[in-house]
Amino acid sequence: MEDLFELMTTKEISDSKVSVRLGIRLKVAGQEAVCPVIRPCDTYEAFEKESQAMVDRIEQMKQKAQTLFKAPSSAKGLQIDPDMPAEEIWSVLSTMADEAMWAAAFNELSVSQRHAVAEHVLTHCNIFSGKAAAFSRRYDSETGLM
Repeated sequence: MEDLFELMTTKEISDSKVSVRLGIRLKVAGQEAVCPVIRPCDTYEAFEKESQAMVDRIEQMKQKAQTLFKAPSSAKGLQIDPDMPAEEIWSVLSTMADEAMWAAAFNELSVSQRHAVAEHVLTHCNIFSGKAAAFSRRYDSETGLM
C-alpha cells in the first residue's frame, strides 16, 4: 500500500516553537498536495490525542462498511431481532437503497420498535440530510408509520 500519510511540521520564527500535524497525500490529475487532517499540535500528547480521534473515526467507518456489506437486499431478508436497540435497527434500515422497500421494512417492525427507531432518528440523527431527512418527511407520528 502506498504511503498516504505524512508528518507536516511548522516552525514559528519568533520563538522557534515547532508544531506538527498529520497530513494526507492527495494526487489529482497528475498534481500532488499534502493536506492536513488534524489540528496543529505543540506537544506529543496533543498529537497522540488528535491521532487517536482519527483512528476512532476510521473504526466508525469500518463499522458502517461492515453494516453495508451485511445489509439485506430486500425487506424480507432483514435480520432484526426483537431485542435489537433502535440505533442498530436504524443502521440496518438506513443502508437500504430502495425507498419503498425501506419504508415497508420500517412499517413491518413492531409498534414498540417503530416508536424507538423514530425517537432515535428524530433526536439523534441529522434530519436535514440523507435517510434521516427522508424519514422525518415521511414519518406520521399519529400512526407510527411511514
